[in-house]
Amino acid sequence: MQRLSNILNRKRWGFGKIIKIRDQWTEIAGDVLAAHTEPVHLKGGTLSVICDSPAWVQQIGILGPAVAEKVYKVTRIKVGKVEARFSLKSQPYQKRTPAKRPVVKLNIDPEDVKQIKDPKLRKVVMQLIDS
Repeated sequence: MQRLSNILNRKRWGFGKIIKIRDQWTEIAGDVLAAHTEPVHLKGGTLSVICDSPAWVQQIGILGPAVAEKVYKVTRIKVGKVEARFSLKSQPYQKRTPAKRPVVKLNIDPEDVKQIKDPKLRKVVMQLIDS
């Protein structure tokens, strides 16, 4: 019985290589970089990586040659160039609950409130201070 990755790799689609890179991506890129990036495509010696923010795209741009060298050291797959682009990783759907507003205690001097001439406004401001 043959592995699917071996069959697909023989068809020159490069799936076996990208699967091998993806399986060892944390070792290649390191924990922090791997948490924000994902190798997605390998064609013509160019490894395409998606990043979860533009800052990581820039980081891959800077570290590209070092990443390519590390890919070869770990997987024995030659990568001539590493390209990065920004794309949001798909996250599992989570129902959002409304955020609770923090309770803010007003820092108003009651003596200043006594200066308010409108009695209704003065009463409301005093209630805000007391709550």
